[in-house]
Amino acid sequence: MNYHNNILKDFYNNGFTSYKIKKKQIAFIKNLKFEIKKKFKKFFAEDKFENFHKHNRFEGINNTRMRIINYINTRKKLKMDIYLALKPFLDTIIGPDVVVQKNVNLSIQMPFDDERPLLHKDTPLSSMHELVIWIPLVNCKDDMCMSMIPKNKHDIIDSLFKENDEALFEKYAKKYGVRRNIKVGNVLIFNANNFHYIPLNTTKFTRWSLNIRFKNLFTQYGQRNLLDYYEIINTSPLTKMNSYQQ
Repeated sequence: MNYHNNILKDFYNNGFTSYKIKKKQIAFIKNLKFEIKKKFKKFFAEDKFENFHKHNRFEGINNTRMRIINYINTRKKLKMDIYLALKPFLDTIIGPDVVVQKNVNLSIQMPFDDERPLLHKDTPLSSMHELVIWIPLVNCKDDMCMSMIPKNKHDIIDSLFKENDEALFEKYAKKYGVRRNIKVGNVLIFNANNFHYIPLNTTKFTRWSLNIRFKNLFTQYGQRNLLDYYEIINTSPLTKMNSYQQ
């Protein structure tokens, strides 16, 4: 209970938190990695995910990534596996009536690959009532980690966008950004209205991560609507009862 309360307090105070998945529910990550490696074995040369860059070129990475995304989204249980792994947190934050992003996304960031988003937040395209779940497929530390801006620094960051100066974005992201080292089996959860930043990966390893979004079915949507972008993954008994009666 103390762990759960500490996680909630961290999220409320900062707009983000790290969350440890229970051991018995981590299997979906290991199984997914096994299936990806088996299906796309020519890209791995029997090597680890972290060494992906040793066998592939920058120029072809996006095409490879899209092929893998298409493949992992044929796995019908993946979204439910993620939901169930996070259910204790999601139940508390957004309740039992939940929609999920239709397609799980995948990011592959090789060392010194500069194709990355700058400091930003996902609203108003996404709803401010939305949670973003960042799931590493490899152990992430240092520059492999996403840099999050705590809520109490948002006014400072908002003022930067009037300048539209990329150098300032970089400077302030480094000054105020918080990085959480996250191992496989842990996830980063943040509000879509939270500023975040992807640093240049200066490590010797390729970063692999999934990302997916959850929100309450009945809260306000952003520019992405229910029918086009989300699907219902869970409903409360009351919602089921009234839906059936209609």
